[in-house]
Amino acid sequence: MTMVFAGWNFYSLFYTACFTFCSGFVLISSEAGPKINSKLFAPGDQVAYRWTSEVFLNEIKTSRGKYVGFGLSGTVLVSSVWSNEDERVLQLHLEKPRVQVASKSGRVESSSLDSLENQPFVLVLKGGKIDRLFMGKRETVSMKNMKRGLASLFQTQTDQGGLEETDVAGHCNVTYTSSSVKATKSKHQCTFLDINTSRHLDEVLGFHIASTRSTHYTLDDSKNVISSISSKEQHQLHMRAKSDLGGLVGAEQTLIYKESQRCDTVRASSAAQAVQELLSAEGAVLEEETIVAIAEAAPKEPKGDFSKRVAAARDALKAELLGTVKSAEVFLQLLEAARTSNIEDISKALEAKKNAKILPQLYDILGHAQTLKSHTAVLKHLHLDNEKHADLMERYLWALSLSAHPNIDILEDMLKKYKTYTSIPRKVRDTLVLTLASMAKGLREEGDVAQFTLKMLQAVEETIDNGFDYAEDADRYVFLNALKNLQSPTTIPKLISVLENGTLKEEALAWRALKSFGRRYWTENLLKQAEKTLFQLDKAHDTSSRTLAADLLLASDPTDHVLEELLKFVAGQDKNFEVKQYVLQSVLMLADSCPKWQQRVKGIVKNNYASLAQKGLSTALRRNIFSGSSVNGSLVSVQEIKGGIVKRGAVDVILDKNGLSKELFTLGIFAGGLSTFVSSTEDEEQADEETATAGMELTVLGTQIRPFVFFEGQGELMGHVWSGTASELTPAFQALILSQDHKEYLRLGNGFVIDIDLKGAVSFDLSGKIELSIWNRNAQSLIKKSVGYVSKGSLTLSTPFAQSRLDFLGSLEPKLNLEIDADFSANVKLCMKLSQPDTEFRHQVTKLGQIPAANHRLKLALNRRQSIPGVTYALNRKNSEMCSALGS
Repeated sequence: MTMVFAGWNFYSLFYTACFTFCSGFVLISSEAGPKINSKLFAPGDQVAYRWTSEVFLNEIKTSRGKYVGFGLSGTVLVSSVWSNEDERVLQLHLEKPRVQVASKSGRVESSSLDSLENQPFVLVLKGGKIDRLFMGKRETVSMKNMKRGLASLFQTQTDQGGLEETDVAGHCNVTYTSSSVKATKSKHQCTFLDINTSRHLDEVLGFHIASTRSTHYTLDDSKNVISSISSKEQHQLHMRAKSDLGGLVGAEQTLIYKESQRCDTVRASSAAQAVQELLSAEGAVLEEETIVAIAEAAPKEPKGDFSKRVAAARDALKAELLGTVKSAEVFLQLLEAARTSNIEDISKALEAKKNAKILPQLYDILGHAQTLKSHTAVLKHLHLDNEKHADLMERYLWALSLSAHPNIDILEDMLKKYKTYTSIPRKVRDTLVLTLASMAKGLREEGDVAQFTLKMLQAVEETIDNGFDYAEDADRYVFLNALKNLQSPTTIPKLISVLENGTLKEEALAWRALKSFGRRYWTENLLKQAEKTLFQLDKAHDTSSRTLAADLLLASDPTDHVLEELLKFVAGQDKNFEVKQYVLQSVLMLADSCPKWQQRVKGIVKNNYASLAQKGLSTALRRNIFSGSSVNGSLVSVQEIKGGIVKRGAVDVILDKNGLSKELFTLGIFAGGLSTFVSSTEDEEQADEETATAGMELTVLGTQIRPFVFFEGQGELMGHVWSGTASELTPAFQALILSQDHKEYLRLGNGFVIDIDLKGAVSFDLSGKIELSIWNRNAQSLIKKSVGYVSKGSLTLSTPFAQSRLDFLGSLEPKLNLEIDADFSANVKLCMKLSQPDTEFRHQVTKLGQIPAANHRLKLALNRRQSIPGVTYALNRKNSEMCSALGS
């Protein structure tokens, strides 16, 4: 990657500077204390430097492939016009700047920047730090940014060690090391709070930037002149979950000494007066500016084109294409249009008759747009209290709840409507409560501590808290699920109170909510309560509460004493074999995945595994579904069986990274009161008298969706049996989801600003079917989970004289099938088959570079494909035995 500038090799100069590198230099002699070395940039000195600057974009983690970018060159005159013991006023002039780039053939394309407004600029240093900066009022943002980068090179402090500075890159932690004639400044954690940015901070699904920045200073032998300044930085930007999805940004800037001469000075009693005198004498129109680089104004997005884009992409939004990459890609395209369109144009799309069949998908898009205009347009067409709008309103609310960056104004509006509307349909009202909780959690995680935001979060929490207190019976369940979505630490005492005083169902929901907080919030008292619940030391508990309490204990990194008590419980006299089997399977699952756990279990059991053998069909298992350099993917399945029927089951798809776990999707099933439909067994507890019920629960990216109830009561169940309802594959949940939404600006040391934009989309389809025969006393069911995933990112550098851009896209279309065959004609047999068909990961990279004035345009493209073979997962030996028995 060599670039030639005006007949001399850029890198020969850079390497020459780096060759003489050692630990650094001080611009102030040790005897001078805080005073500036009077011989360095003494008043009346003017030093000319040869200036080069370069920026490039490339693929991440690769030495192959050509980069795109450009270089700049020119001469910089630095004139010292005034100083005292602590302050200095410098006038700098960038002369004859040119932009240059190497073409595919290796020929250098060059263009002058003389057409841009370019005036000398003034820099005030105080104690070595930049105090004030004055630049031409009519200069372009790009020209000013280049000068900010130049000015930042002259900011040096005398103290070695860790300091803080603000320069062109933002607010940075800096470290200086120095020797007699050399110094090195390293910058870390440069930040600047921009408006119109939205960082995705999730430790597993978020976007990561790894940066190195350093500047090397060298004095000449007399120590009176800076002979060279060389800055170099590199930034690797990538998805945390897939480190090869991203890009590499590099930037370099050098000043090489040319010559010295004398210049005019100004007489003044202070730096401020010196600046005023200088500006008056020059007659220049300069204004004070911030030293931090300003992002170029983005080109104005076309307004009012959402309806046109929807019309063009209508076929890709059909319901039968959900769960595919095609619909996910179109979702991202339309999302941008939705965010920039006005109310009238969005309404036009919603009112078009040809869009009637894709309205659910349009409301997904508008929910993730999170703008007041999109929200206003939606509520013109959907009403919370209209039963006919219930299904579409739920789709919109789901999208709001899954958004990575909730809009507080939309949250305020929906909270107000929840409090004032009295006739909202039950399922919409439940979904609205869950949505309010999820949006509040999202705002809290963004770290916004504005007073209005804090009041809004408190209002949502109080609404949910009071809703639970005033509700009765089953109406209270939704508020417990909402507390799970909210995950506010201040609600933990409320949940513990439910454990102690709630009904059996409420207790189970409270345990599930507490589990979602993570062990950071599990106090010693709560873990003691978990032991009481699992071992039933205080009272009888529902089996779901007991197994959830076991989950907490095992996930809390239990002491050897607690682990020993769990294993004693498994081998003990408790009559509930399914709970004991669940605990045993959970312990073995952890032992299989962690050698340390395995040793601990062996140390306690001491080869007496026979004592742990239990009756029961409950299972807990974990299987790896993929391994990568950045993250590993696991599938965790737990099934709590009661009376031969799955009472509580869940299949989790989890990403693991550096000890952190992120649940992507959790499919849960629940059932009760179905013991009369299977043959009698040697049950460990008296059959319960609860109403026959079954349903499904889904948690998406940590957000609980309203449970889907298949039937309630024996009458409804028999109606489904006789009519054959759901005997055909039927969608249970479909949605377009914005899984990642990241936008920020990366400020480079030479003044250029990289616009980073990353979005991830999931097109989700969960479908199922079930066939149940009363006569043959058997059942077959199939659950299909189809996902189309697209991650699309761009790194863009745009100036009036040059543009560079790197686009990357990753796509995947995985599927997961769960088949369950049950035979309850005699002894209950339950066979589960979990399989993942073949799939393929696609990775595309496109690099663009352009210098309009030099008639230069470069486009490079790269496509990669990675096949992922299908697999059928071995669950456990008991399941294999039952599958063999059913197949015989």
